[in-house]
Amino acid sequence: MAATKATKKTSEVPTKKKAAAPKKATAPKKTKAKAVPVVEESHEDFEEHEHICGCGCESDPIEKNPSRSYILREIWFDSLSQVIDEENVPEDNKREMLFLTLSNALLDMVIDIVPAEVGDMIAENMDDFLTVTLVNREYNVDLLQKFKEDFVKDKGDTFDDETLLNDALDEFEESWWNTPRDDLKGKSPNETLEEMAEKYDL
Repeated sequence: MAATKATKKTSEVPTKKKAAAPKKATAPKKTKAKAVPVVEESHEDFEEHEHICGCGCESDPIEKNPSRSYILREIWFDSLSQVIDEENVPEDNKREMLFLTLSNALLDMVIDIVPAEVGDMIAENMDDFLTVTLVNREYNVDLLQKFKEDFVKDKGDTFDDETLLNDALDEFEESWWNTPRDDLKGKSPNETLEEMAEKYDL
């Protein structure tokens, strides 16, 4: 019996951007203040995780985030509240201060709890995600969706194997990310991303 030819859909493989020039490596920035998420619901209100039997079955790690939020409240809330109360800032600014302090503490934790090389990768991927999100908001576009649509239009959406798909992606994305676009006011996607990264010191 002849072997069936495998096909690969582009939707199954995430796209990646290629920068026009390599980004300089920088250490993640930290501030002194630490923070805690403010969660009004009690722990009992959270839906229990499906897989708590200890049988080793796979589960989505995001499903436990409500429980993690509760634990972070236990660890951080009192100290964060004290820091915010003691700061000599207008009452209207305390919510923003709370948000920024909490965000910084969470980012510190995410990067610090993994090996250094993994932390560097997380920081770089996060910077890419944040700059893409900023560009999407600034220009009212969805860069990754536009990339996918243009790729499918140019290359199709079915490939005989993953190698052919990756070759097509490599060929297409170098041009796409560096080509000026009308929906970006004549700038290339990489130009807009570099502008955002510079504006926010990423």
